[in-house]
Amino acid sequence: MFRRAVAAFVVLLFAGYASAQSGPQLLTVFPPGAKAGATVEVTFSGNGFDGNEKLLFSAKGFTSERVGAAPTPNPAPKQPQPSQPTISVKFKVTAPKDASGMYDVRVVSKSGLSNPRAFVVSGATDVVEVEPNNDVGQAQKIEIETTVNGVISAPTDVDYTAFKAKAGQNFVVYCLTTSIDSKMQADLMVSGPDGKPLASNRGYRGGDAVLDFKAPTDGEYLVRVSQFAYTTGGPDHFYRLTVTAGGWVDALVPPLETDAVTPFTRNGPADKIDTKGRDLEGKLQSSRLTSPTAAMIDAVDHPRSAPGGNLLLAPQTPVVLDNAKNGTATDAQEVKAPCDIAGHITKKNERHWYSFAAKKGEVWTLEVFAERIGSPVDAYFLLTDARGKVITEQDDGADTLSPNQFYTKGDDPARYRFNVPADGTYRVMVSTREAGVQFGVRDQYVLRIAKEKPDFRIAVMPFSTHLPDAGTLTKGGGTVFAVFVFRFDGFNDAIELSAGALPKGVKCPKQVIGPGQTRGTLALTCEKDADEWDGFITIHATSGTRAYTARPFTVTWPATGLQPNQVPNTPMISRMDRGEGLALAVRGEAPFTLTPVEPQVSPKGGKVEVTLKVNRDAKFKDAIQIFAATPNFGPRQQGNQPLPAVGIAQPASSEIKLSVDVPPTLPPGTHTLVLRGQSAAPQPKQPGNVVPRAAPTYAAVPITIVVEGAPKKK
Repeated sequence: MFRRAVAAFVVLLFAGYASAQSGPQLLTVFPPGAKAGATVEVTFSGNGFDGNEKLLFSAKGFTSERVGAAPTPNPAPKQPQPSQPTISVKFKVTAPKDASGMYDVRVVSKSGLSNPRAFVVSGATDVVEVEPNNDVGQAQKIEIETTVNGVISAPTDVDYTAFKAKAGQNFVVYCLTTSIDSKMQADLMVSGPDGKPLASNRGYRGGDAVLDFKAPTDGEYLVRVSQFAYTTGGPDHFYRLTVTAGGWVDALVPPLETDAVTPFTRNGPADKIDTKGRDLEGKLQSSRLTSPTAAMIDAVDHPRSAPGGNLLLAPQTPVVLDNAKNGTATDAQEVKAPCDIAGHITKKNERHWYSFAAKKGEVWTLEVFAERIGSPVDAYFLLTDARGKVITEQDDGADTLSPNQFYTKGDDPARYRFNVPADGTYRVMVSTREAGVQFGVRDQYVLRIAKEKPDFRIAVMPFSTHLPDAGTLTKGGGTVFAVFVFRFDGFNDAIELSAGALPKGVKCPKQVIGPGQTRGTLALTCEKDADEWDGFITIHATSGTRAYTARPFTVTWPATGLQPNQVPNTPMISRMDRGEGLALAVRGEAPFTLTPVEPQVSPKGGKVEVTLKVNRDAKFKDAIQIFAATPNFGPRQQGNQPLPAVGIAQPASSEIKLSVDVPPTLPPGTHTLVLRGQSAAPQPKQPGNVVPRAAPTYAAVPITIVVEGAPKKK
């Protein structure tokens, strides 16, 4: 017997008017940074810039002034490439004098808000590469403590930079790419005055590269930058190359928020730094590039670390340091659980053994953090009994919250639930799959042995699965965000969503992520008399006494060759936003409203019947497509084909009746179904546009569904 589903509307269904267009799409920012306190002319390139552009930074203190009266179309490329910008606008940007680190910048136009791009502020002199610089004799001359902003414009492009040094001086040269949203995989090399290579690096973290060396003689030194293997190039292959005699932090040890940590640097002092005093429960505070893999941890950056180093994990249990004498099972380091054990693989083929006492019937969780805190290793662990019998071997986590948009699968082992079978001593061995060839101070980990603690964390991001997008609300309209839930240690309760710091006229109706659900949606609505606005809001998630702030994420680069409503079959590159919360803009006006009539439950069960009244602006003549935004509701998507609509309101219709499938496996409890509406008219195309923009969502309505009874058996 189907469990009865009772549906009740929470709010009206609204629509937004933006001439059938979505907000702008920001692809490149060049130069992608500036010196603190300096003013620099920056070019913002992408798609959909349509006038009245301004900038929104993730921190206060930045000022900007547009250069020129309107966006400038880019020259049509002879061979259009994916992610090719079609239009550009220039701004004079002044960075705050006290700024340092990585920030986000977005473009706001008439049609709304763009996705973010990284913008770096440092104390170094900031210059732009000067072409031609493709050969040794054309090397661009710079001083030490200079950052060169450049682009590998073609696969075979090579950029040379030269600087003078004295014998015995220590230098660090680093090239930021992945960490500033670039697609480039940097190949970095330094040669001495005699032309012989001194140091090289690639793949330090993602596409970033870092090297250090001591100058053997007085003279001119040459830095060579290229795309690894000369495979790709273009405007999305930008970089920031820095030559410095200052330090570079490879690691903060231990990688935990303890009384003090020690920075291990390439060059310079390694004095301990105080880190204690911050309450990090439920918080992930980071300006570095943070992927969905790390979205569930509680951790913090330290100013002495980024863009190198690592995150500091928030301890949940007493901290224990690896004693470096535990290389075999017989030498296992005895620890008292619960504990957070910090260690790093410093020698070839090194393994670390720990032992702890446990009693029959106790339940412990074992988890290793490495990749998620910035370690470059692929960690794994073994759990054995006192006689050496292997109970489990845990390697890469098998689950992901999304196969594309928010891909959370990584190299860290999955959390393991250990139900103790008998009183005794148990051993845990931690190592890495690369220990035979990769080891050093960067190769850190934290082993957590803890009691079960049912809990959750939440991430929120623009709804589009494969295109860089942002939250844009129209006056009288609505927008939808995707919500992803990490559930730990059997936590299956419903989670209520709300919003803070909302501008006047913007509402967040009561919405619920139902029991056991790991994916959901969030709808925001806007009144017709609201003022234009852009800024940051906070999304709160509450369940009983647990209350956390959602972590905002965005797809970084678009997938090509797909329609806006199609879903890619490969993981997308996504990252956490920098700033005060979830970015939002209010722009445009509503072409239509859809008002729900009291819904009826189908007597056949398994469906929610909805009737919507259509009220159109006189200028709006298009059909209206209605989609189920909440995963698994409504018709199933076939492969990566566009999601079928649950219904279409024809141009002359004043009413539409919908029948929305309710998943038969939906557990008992309160759930929220969000419907989204958009114009059925084709999106306007821009000349030369080779990448689609996200289809605009004009309507968003949350519907509360109460499921009663027991789930159907499969």
